Amino acid sequence: MKLKFGLILLFIVFFDQTFAQSIARVENVKIHSKALNQEREILIYTPVDYDWRTNEYFNVIYVFDSQNREFFDYTSSIISFLTDGKKSFIVVGITSPFNEKLDYSRNNDLIPILETEESKKRYGKYSGNADNFLNFVETEVISYVNSKYRILNQNIAVGHSLSASFILYSLLQKPNLFQNYVAISPNLAYDNNKLSNDLIKFDFAKLKNESFIYLSNANEGIDYWKEWKPARESVYSFFKDSIKNKNLIVEIAEYPENNHWNTFPPSLNNALKFYFENIQKKQESKLSKEMYEVKIKVKVNDKNDIIYITGNQPNLGDWNPKNIEMKKTSDYERSIVLKVQSPAQFKFTKGSWDTELQVIGTYNNVTIKPEKNKEFEFEIVKNE
Repeated sequence: MKLKFGLILLFIVFFDQTFAQSIARVENVKIHSKALNQEREILIYTPVDYDWRTNEYFNVIYVFDSQNREFFDYTSSIISFLTDGKKSFIVVGITSPFNEKLDYSRNNDLIPILETEESKKRYGKYSGNADNFLNFVETEVISYVNSKYRILNQNIAVGHSLSASFILYSLLQKPNLFQNYVAISPNLAYDNNKLSNDLIKFDFAKLKNESFIYLSNANEGIDYWKEWKPARESVYSFFKDSIKNKNLIVEIAEYPENNHWNTFPPSLNNALKFYFENIQKKQESKLSKEMYEVKIKVKVNDKNDIIYITGNQPNLGDWNPKNIEMKKTSDYERSIVLKVQSPAQFKFTKGSWDTELQVIGTYNNVTIKPEKNKEFEFEIVKNE
């Protein structure tokens, strides 16, 4: 069912040369934020040949604190290595830079309104805007990405330190905004352990979809930031021993040999590796409850070809390569009308996986969102 990796690379090289597609790129997008009343810049990585791969959709990773390009660049770089080149993601870097003119820092974005006098004294005016920042993320960043790019339904939020605290805060405030959370060395102790206490008290039944939380720590709380250790231990204990929720998977990792800064690479590597091996396939199997009638047409190269369609749901044959034959509507066109759920993923064959056909505009499965259109047309790559 799957093309061998070497064959995929061969197709990539072939199409790069034939269609002169762009390399993987990073766009800098400026947003005049109403939620924050200031201009913000986000980074958007699109994988190799995104412009050509018009028949593919992609999941999204949102990386916070991307004013530090290390976080954004590392995330976008390691996906291919962790998946042997089989997975592609759109990666969005959300920045929280210091604005000297406004005297506004990342802490304003990442810390909610504080309650204790000790915390107010510690963080001062650089705090308290997390709800507006969360509104910016939801209504201006994610909405922009959803409207401009071909995206699937799963997303991942990645944060380090206070931005890890923020993504956990977002889980409490908007529990279905993200589906997966990679919280690397979060500060769970600020404001007299408010975040850790709120996580323990949270009603995780509010999660509508299967979610994944990865929590990690380095050597914080051993020689420095002593208050961090008891706060995280209470959260770790809660997730290990107390919570029972079929929609939640929690993975906890400790890196005592790493410090607060350099724990990001091993934490992210292991978090994404666990996600790819244990979470992604299960999440991607979830389809819409609604059924949509669509017409699928494909242009073929040989008028004698008998073409089958097979895909990720019963009405598409459940990946049986010789279950659903398409109708011959002309010498060089085959079509079929059927009802599918979203997102529908499929391939075309001549009756077996040895005769799988490559479609122009994708290296992988053809993906459609039938709620957007009712008719779809594809073309088989010509054999040279």
